[in-house]
Amino acid sequence: MLNIPVYKFDAFAFNETIVTLIEACNHYGFSHLPVVEKGIYRGMIRCDDLMAIENQQEQLQQYKHLLEKIYLSNRMNWTESLAVMMRNEANVMGVLDLSGQYIGVRLLDDILNLLTEKAFINNNGYVLVVSKLTADFSISQVAQIIESDGGKILGILVNETGQNTEVEIKIATDDINEIIQTFRRYDYRIISQMEEDLHLQELKEHSDFLRRYLEMGN
Repeated sequence: MLNIPVYKFDAFAFNETIVTLIEACNHYGFSHLPVVEKGIYRGMIRCDDLMAIENQQEQLQQYKHLLEKIYLSNRMNWTESLAVMMRNEANVMGVLDLSGQYIGVRLLDDILNLLTEKAFINNNGYVLVVSKLTADFSISQVAQIIESDGGKILGILVNETGQNTEVEIKIATDDINEIIQTFRRYDYRIISQMEEDLHLQELKEHSDFLRRYLEMGN
């Protein structure tokens, strides 16, 4: 499991003014901000929602209904963390410990950077690109498909393109074709031509072997 850091970040309280929160959104480049009241985690507030408020001198107390009850557990692995962030279009997420206490934030950039730098670059494997309707897409299902067929995920990049989500995965496996067929059974569209490339490579190898065999017989 990749080690995804949790940063200490002071959450905001209900008595904060909207303008103060907007300044924090702009300063950090966050999509959301964590909110804690009297030591209890209340959720994340979306920066776009804050910027739509006309009277920015009002307190957050007046807009509790905008809070989203979303968070990460510090025990979540990278696939679960990535899934929560992608589903909520968030580049930051509050993190709770096992007792439900707020301990900081986790950043989407850290997950993506760790995956690309440590997995895509430093390991050999097959690269497979698949696509599925965003409404039916699940990063956990992608991981389950690969691991159930004996593969190991070395890296993954997720990109939403309109109604579809496209995923580029680097996989360590002895049988990429088995994994491709399983993706198809789960209604994923194979974007890359890896299956055809592998098939053509196998045909070429068989053809070369047969040619050498015939030449030895002459």
